Amino acid sequence: MDPILSARMAYLYLLLGLAGLLIGSDLAVRGSISLAHRWGWPGWATGLLLLAVGTSLPELFISIASAPEHPGLALGNIFGSNAFNVGVVLGAALLLKGSARLDVHAVRLPTLLPLVFGSLAAFLLIGAPQEIYFLSFLFLVAYGVMIRLSIALRGDDLREDEEAAPTKVFNFPLALALTAAGFLLLAFASTWFLNGALDIANQLGWKEGFAGFIITAIGTSAPELFTSVRALKLGHAGAVFGNVVGSNAFNLLVAGGFIGLLADVQAPQEGLSALVMVNMIATLVLIIPGILTNKNREISIKAYQGMGVLLIGGYLAGAFWVS
Repeated sequence: MDPILSARMAYLYLLLGLAGLLIGSDLAVRGSISLAHRWGWPGWATGLLLLAVGTSLPELFISIASAPEHPGLALGNIFGSNAFNVGVVLGAALLLKGSARLDVHAVRLPTLLPLVFGSLAAFLLIGAPQEIYFLSFLFLVAYGVMIRLSIALRGDDLREDEEAAPTKVFNFPLALALTAAGFLLLAFASTWFLNGALDIANQLGWKEGFAGFIITAIGTSAPELFTSVRALKLGHAGAVFGNVVGSNAFNLLVAGGFIGLLADVQAPQEGLSALVMVNMIATLVLIIPGILTNKNREISIKAYQGMGVLLIGGYLAGAFWVS
């Protein structure tokens, strides 16, 4: 195929995939919010248990599609997505939240421990022989433990309605149909996006890990960014932090677990060591809000805005470092 035509097709696939990811995430989020409202779930639970899964499906599908032959790209994708979620998504939320409460104390520290475990395990497994990749099933177990802890620690107030109802609540069949349609579109769009990203990365001569960190990670994290900004505008600020934590946990523990189980070749150590370190830093950052705030104590808006600037600047610095 003509190189110019090939390049144009790659960018076309990339743009179609990104459009599909955004539209699919919007459908899935609207449906999920309606379902959560009908079930009486508060914002933090909606973000952690529903929105996080819905907006993280692109990472999961791309990881499953690329893991057998391109595990480095798959790992770079989840590490980059987690860094983008903390640096850009959470940073933008802190800048835009105004007086709205993010309810970060609702996601308690024990809930974050499985995510910390996953980050440490990923750090240790980089460069390990393929023969022990089967141990990645422990990542899936850790995700189950996280969800169980989240529900157990907040069981008494799981049904608290601390935020406004959605602007439009769909009936149950329509909400379920929108959610399913959104997830299905995410599945197809992630394949288009992956094909375009791989072609562009090859044309630019980028390593698999870096291509995953920059191209696929930013693209597949667009739903998280879109969802968080949309949630803030609709008055569901409490769902934002839960969405970031839940998305990072789903990316690392579920998508990461499947990468290890499906990989047919060993992941290249070159280029991934820096990425796994960035992921570790991003995980540790998520613990800080739970330490600084509680139900009765909230730091100032200016302090939040300053933290938002630092997070976005930290992401840009990290992207420059791994390049």
